[in-house]
Amino acid sequence: MSPVRAAYEQVARPWSHEELAKRFDEARRRAEQPSPSGHDDRVRTPVAILASAVPALAAVSVAIHIIHALPDASDPGLLDHLLLNVEKSADVTLQRMHRALELDGVTHGYTAAEYLQGVYEIAAGLLGSARFDREPPSLVEEATAAVGWLSQAIIDVDQDAPDSTAAIVDGLGRALALEVFAAVAHDALAPAQ
Repeated sequence: MSPVRAAYEQVARPWSHEELAKRFDEARRRAEQPSPSGHDDRVRTPVAILASAVPALAAVSVAIHIIHALPDASDPGLLDHLLLNVEKSADVTLQRMHRALELDGVTHGYTAAEYLQGVYEIAAGLLGSARFDREPPSLVEEATAAVGWLSQAIIDVDQDAPDSTAAIVDGLGRALALEVFAAVAHDALAPAQ
């Protein structure tokens, strides 16, 4: 069985908010490594931080699409590289979108923690209903949707739309589901290498 198919079977189960919170916190911690360019020091507004997450999330989406397009007998080293790229890029995406949620909360009188249960609920639903044998596979569709939600969040936050928080939360939930999928697929690949 391919590692991708095996990962779908492993993630298509009920996920507790506690499991997802632990993965979310670990991903954000991994992404907090200081940038050699000092990037994080210059980006201070929610819109700018969300925009800085676009390249990382685009990399996640492209890698997810390629992972699903690879034949089952493809080079395990290539698959490993792609899965690690998804994990690292998803970590950056999660960290930046969370920071934007925090800053938007300062402006609008809420805390990011108030919305994390929604992030976990979205991720749990997407993971629990993940299906490989559909067209496109469900996480390919969610990778595309995550980019759309991030784009919508940028527009909504820039225009101070009343539902801007919902777009950030939805994007975070989708990015978390993709990060979890990549980590599970990477673990499934390890014995095959």
